Order: sequence, then structure tokens, then C-alpha cells
Amino acid sequence: MSPMVPRRVSWQRDPRSGLLVIAFGVAVVSFLVLTAAVLLLPAFLTFDAHISELVRDISLPGLEGVARLFTTLGSFWVMSVLTLGASAYLYVRGRRAEALLLVLTVSLGALLGEGLKLVVGRVRPALEYARIAIPASYSFPSGHALAATEFFGTVGFISLIGEHRLRRAVLIVAGCVMVSVAVGLSRVYLGVHFLGDVLGGWLLGVAWVTLMILLGATWGAGVIQDD
Repeated sequence: MSPMVPRRVSWQRDPRSGLLVIAFGVAVVSFLVLTAAVLLLPAFLTFDAHISELVRDISLPGLEGVARLFTTLGSFWVMSVLTLGASAYLYVRGRRAEALLLVLTVSLGALLGEGLKLVVGRVRPALEYARIAIPASYSFPSGHALAATEFFGTVGFISLIGEHRLRRAVLIVAGCVMVSVAVGLSRVYLGVHFLGDVLGGWLLGVAWVTLMILLGATWGAGVIQDD
């Protein structure tokens, strides 16, 4: 029989909240260091461009089609539909706190990402490298990587605390991580982001997801109800 996850998990009493604090701190510090490198270290920009070129030069049958699929998955409209659909499902199942957590994490996180793009103002890779249309916005942090991390990170958290079977919860979390990574790397391969932009999106996403979960716990977001 598969190990069972407790059927009722209080966000306020869960001892794993300490891990969230650690994850938040590491993600924030790492993001700030990366941002400083993007703004202040020309050597880092050269290195980042070189590594990104290596990613773009990967040649595998069907890889571009797969990359286009994942980059579409991380787009604004697809992420919006997935967020609303998943939130509606959670709401109907009586998990209103989690539904609100998902909506606020993705929507407010998107605004945060757009604001930081304007602050950093990093230009995207040259047009000659792009396999798809280059967006008009700035490059750092990657909005696709950020949105995917916010959505799938929150879904992974909700699954981990609410899924009755631990093995299934772990598989869901692993799947969420893999999709988030694939969405981010697709942006580099398709030539519309540097790898540093994607890394920034991932780090900011982890920081934002953990912060929203911690705020939900502080404000008494509730108890996970039995299915």
C-alpha cells in the first residue's frame, strides 16, 4: 500500500513551513545576485550569450516542434486559461483557499515580472537568432519561465498537501518541475531569451510562490478539506 499523506494539513501548523522560508530566502538572494550580474558585469553577459548559443545549437529531430509546444504552453493566454480552469476546479471541490492562492500567485506574479522587466531593461537576443517572433517587451526575467513556475509550482504545492497518496503527489510535483523547466528552456532554444533570463524567471517564480504560500499561512488561509 502506498504511503498516505495526512488528510487535513493546516498551513499554520505544518512544520514544513520552515522549508518554505529557506527556499524563499535562497531564491531571493540568488535572484538579486543574478540581477546584479546582468546589470553590472559585462563578463557575465558574454558568458550568458555563449551558453545560450550552445542551447540554440542543439540539433535533434523534432526538437523545434516540441519547443514551440512548450513555449505556447507558457504564453499569457494559455497560462490564464489554465489558472482560471484549475482555480474553478479547486473552488468547486471546496478548496477555496487554494483556488484564491493560485489566482493571486499567477496574476500578481505576472505584474511583478513585467515591472522588473522595465527596471532591468535587458534587450533580447538579436533577431537573427529567433525561430519565432520576438516579443516587444524586455528580456529579463523571462515571463514564460516565471508564469510556468508560478502556476506549476502552486499546483505542485497544492497536490503535495492535498493528495492522499504520497507517490502520486511526488509524481505530480516532478511533472510540474519538468514542465516548468521545459517551458523556460524552450525560450532559449527558440532564440527569444538568454539562459540568464530564464534562470531569473525560475528564481523569481520560486520566491514568489513560497512568499504567497507563507502569506496564506500567516493570514490563516485555512485547512485542507477531505475530498
